[in-house]
Amino acid sequence: MKILFWDTFAGISGDMALGSLIALGADTEKIIEQLHSIGLNEFRLDVRSRQVQGIQATDIDVVILNELQHESDHSHENEHEHEHDHSQKHDHTHNHNHNHNRFLPDIQNMILSGSLSERSQKNALRVFDVLAEAEARVHGTTLDKVHFHEVGAVDSLVDIVGTCIALDLLDIEEIRVPTLPWSKGFVQCAHGTLPLPAPATLMLLRGFKFRESGITGELITPTGASLMKALAQQSDFPEMVIQNVGYGSGKNDYGIPSLLRGVIGEV
Repeated sequence: MKILFWDTFAGISGDMALGSLIALGADTEKIIEQLHSIGLNEFRLDVRSRQVQGIQATDIDVVILNELQHESDHSHENEHEHEHDHSQKHDHTHNHNHNHNRFLPDIQNMILSGSLSERSQKNALRVFDVLAEAEARVHGTTLDKVHFHEVGAVDSLVDIVGTCIALDLLDIEEIRVPTLPWSKGFVQCAHGTLPLPAPATLMLLRGFKFRESGITGELITPTGASLMKALAQQSDFPEMVIQNVGYGSGKNDYGIPSLLRGVIGEV
């Protein structure tokens, strides 16, 4: 059985998750091809190598096409209405008012419309289900009324669905994560000033163990939390033969390497 251990010493976000899997060998072109099959065509996936404190990592950016944007808008700070994907910028003037405010059924229909494998579909649907449930609880509404805002935008769909495609391409059968880092501080979002971890993140991670990190800033984004809640279980490092190691790069600098380390092993 092939296991992925996501070493979340610096947290996890959507771009870090996808970057770590591409670093582990998931075929970028196949990921893009399958994303196109569900109607996600208006993006370019920029994949590049980047050194983070001397460690070679894979950094990704989802660039939206056919849209006039300032250069700063390409910093991948969307995923969620209060999620920053480890970008140092907390600018919520980023324009997502381009018909990407989707409800859960819209996203479910997209996922089921293309050529994704059954495992990729199942995992992607599960991620959005748990995210919708958390949003509904935080905002005091129901699943059918959850409005995803930026998480329904193209770049966030690429992160979530792309990660599920990459997991399937790597034939990952199980995901483990360690005790998670607790961080503090505040973040500005559409709802105003919110405490960290963001309310949706904390709602998603009920039942997970945390440790104090001493860091002020967002380490775990709602998308990263939803990937763990839907697809992973928490445990110590499993007894396994290590086959490969890859690093996905984040974009913050909190004094530690902004990396998600993915370790694939065979049990």
